Amino acid sequence: MAGRVARVFGLMRRGAAMFTAATLAMASAAASAANLVGHGGPVRAIAVAEDGRTALSGSFDYSMILWRLDGPASADEWIFDDHDGAVNAVAFVDGSDRALSGSDDGAVRIWNLAGRELVYRFEGHTQKVVALALSPDGRIAASAGWDRTVRLWDLEELRPLTVLHGHTGNVNAVAFSVDGTALYSASYDGTIREWRVRDGAFVRIVYDHGWGVNVLQRLPGSGMLLFGSLDGTVGLVDPGGDDAVRILDRREGPVLAIAVSSQDALAAAGGADGHITVWSTEDWSETFRHENPYGPIWALAFSGDGHSLYYGGLDDYIVHLALDRPPPLDAREGDFPRRFQVSRDLSLGERQFARKCSVCHTLTPDGANRAGPTLYDLFGRRAGTLPGYSYSDALKDSDIVWTEETVADLFADGPEYVVPGSKMPLQRMTSQAERDALIAFLKEATKADPGGSSRSRDDEASGDTVR
Repeated sequence: MAGRVARVFGLMRRGAAMFTAATLAMASAAASAANLVGHGGPVRAIAVAEDGRTALSGSFDYSMILWRLDGPASADEWIFDDHDGAVNAVAFVDGSDRALSGSDDGAVRIWNLAGRELVYRFEGHTQKVVALALSPDGRIAASAGWDRTVRLWDLEELRPLTVLHGHTGNVNAVAFSVDGTALYSASYDGTIREWRVRDGAFVRIVYDHGWGVNVLQRLPGSGMLLFGSLDGTVGLVDPGGDDAVRILDRREGPVLAIAVSSQDALAAAGGADGHITVWSTEDWSETFRHENPYGPIWALAFSGDGHSLYYGGLDDYIVHLALDRPPPLDAREGDFPRRFQVSRDLSLGERQFARKCSVCHTLTPDGANRAGPTLYDLFGRRAGTLPGYSYSDALKDSDIVWTEETVADLFADGPEYVVPGSKMPLQRMTSQAERDALIAFLKEATKADPGGSSRSRDDEASGDTVR
């Protein structure tokens, strides 16, 4: 594979391209006014409706949220939480009041947004669904799964269509052709493949990048495909150009998100290095760059007018980033701590909680819309009994009481062994010292406060980012 190459910057269509740290620090506090705050875990997916008035987001907290963008965002949010895993993909069905979501539980759900209700749950994937695409007429949906398949779904008759087999790695992205007769899929096997939608027949490998391809979108009104890969490449592929490829960027970490805007002829990419780059699709000159110093960029979407971006990452909110002013160094300050950043001065037990537990659980009476129930007053509580949380049958039917021993077993053996069928992510802690430190921390941190005036231990466990 070619090594990392130096970036060559083109002329900037809109003016300034790079921002120094001093310029970043001059950002206006108003830039955060339109941030979307309401999730309880890192944000994995964002979609903005064609009219720009609403947005959808998916999160590690097992929920999808519908946002109103033409008014106070927090006033009109609606949470769709009938998922059994992290929500990795969301999409509007254009011209209707319906939307789709894809989840770690392997299902694709179709929702009635006006009625705030689940319409249907498509099942078939045996592993997580990570991307969705809609045919131009809105009648067919495609889903990319980590079971190495692409699946097509009929949104009118609510039935499965075809399963596309052939990738030798997880499938990460899908995109329809302009006329909807072809589908393109991208995979960790390094290939972008073309399929015939009518019968699901494999047509050809459009491009073999070698490194895994993480994200893929078709440019509006064009046959060109924008992709981002595991080796940090952002590039363009012309399916009709006999393997013609144009490399736009090579960065030092995987590309995790891309977005395109038809209104203002823009494209954007974000990655594990926290960098967001925006290009003009007219001449592919770079027009804007932002560095998020607090972790990866997992989701990107342009606003309806193309003058701003929404992005999500390790924090439990979505940042609204204007493209016509210097980006903020920190788009959310003061009373809003970064809950999933790891402080340098945490004890060993606190560090384990911050890294392995805080994304799903709080330590206070409020569960804060996270994927798992609060751990407040955990010890001595029977599993699956906290009011207000939707437990799996596995936990509701168990006879486990949470003690130092049962919590230690959970992390020593893994949730899949202790409570098979639970929604808890599969993870183990092989180090007894780390397990003992975590349990000692939890024993103290989850104690109910008889005075009722405990401060948020989640806020105490957040702090300066370790980078």
